[in-house]
Amino acid sequence: MKVLLALVLVLCLAVPALALEVVLKDAGNLRLQIYGYARLDMSYETQATAPKADFSFYVLPETDGKDAQFHFGARESRLGLNVFGPDVGAWKSQGKFEIDFYGTGNPNSYSPRIRLAYVDVAHSSGLAFRFGQDWETFIEVVPRIVNFSYLADAGALGLRRPQARATQEIKLGDDTKIVVKIAAAQTVGEDLDGGGYDDGADAEFPSAQFNLALHQKLWAEKPARLAFSGHYGQETVDGVTRTAATNANGVVTETAGVTDSDAKDYDTWSLQGSLYLPLAKALAVQGNVWQGANLDTYYGGIGQGVNVALGEEIEAVGGFAQLLFDPTDKWSFGLGYSVDDPEDEDLAAGKPSKNQMYLANAAYKFTPALTGMLEYARMITDYLDKDDANCNRVQVAMKYAF
Repeated sequence: MKVLLALVLVLCLAVPALALEVVLKDAGNLRLQIYGYARLDMSYETQATAPKADFSFYVLPETDGKDAQFHFGARESRLGLNVFGPDVGAWKSQGKFEIDFYGTGNPNSYSPRIRLAYVDVAHSSGLAFRFGQDWETFIEVVPRIVNFSYLADAGALGLRRPQARATQEIKLGDDTKIVVKIAAAQTVGEDLDGGGYDDGADAEFPSAQFNLALHQKLWAEKPARLAFSGHYGQETVDGVTRTAATNANGVVTETAGVTDSDAKDYDTWSLQGSLYLPLAKALAVQGNVWQGANLDTYYGGIGQGVNVALGEEIEAVGGFAQLLFDPTDKWSFGLGYSVDDPEDEDLAAGKPSKNQMYLANAAYKFTPALTGMLEYARMITDYLDKDDANCNRVQVAMKYAF
């Protein structure tokens, strides 16, 4: 009961721009830390983009001329809780719970959504375990971007998903280490067969993810990172028949029945290479290249995973590169390019066949808590056997963090 009351007290006393912590001595010196931020985003697009929201994946085809859009959004506002301890001997434990407001709802009535929810158990030897929902294990570098999409369907793979992960750090010297990560993760597929089940859950095993990274301190203060990573899993579809019936009111309804369980498997996989390279104290480059298939729920292939008509996975290649410049504690800049390029032979006519983005952004810290951000993106989306679509997108954001 004391633990619950203390937690409620922490949430009620949350004050922006303050590092708020409390120690629960009756719970083995458990330490709670609340964090988050309030954020407003404003964006203007010269052509509508998917998914017609305050963030953008790719450009929608033009119909009867340009379709400019203006969006306000506060859904990226975030609230999180870190929990540290108790520690026992060489083992340390901690947990994290984080939400934003990108759940279902209207633009002015946001619903909370779990982003992160996991527990960590780590040994002083460098061995650690993580259980819960976290970012994909194969992600090594994250693009610096104002657009909430984080280059999804535009060159950067991955999101967050439930998983069980093991990590081992191997020190090779004072400035060098290897980090090995392996995980079993929820595939999170679709319902391609219409049978009412997630095809990823219908597979007989979870997806496997891995990440092998070398951390090496070179001439700069921050260490460079070179990583090889990827994943493999399956989506399983059933043979389904549909029966139409007309009720007493003349309304036609359709029911689905499984006639052949586990009729076909579709592989989902990726192989990736990532680099973070500091060039000087204030200058760095980072990037990621990848190849894979059936990547729609990993935000690759421009949201296309399986061509059901062909009975084939859609293969794709892509990646991003970015120059990062942080001249002072207040200013930071990013300049980059990204691309997601599905295999044309795997696509149906009229589907997006290539998505590119050129972007430049800047951020300025007015105070340690208040940050202003500005971003320009040139977005170009090709369509198979149709005209290309393009968009000039400008986004401004203000973030107040605590």
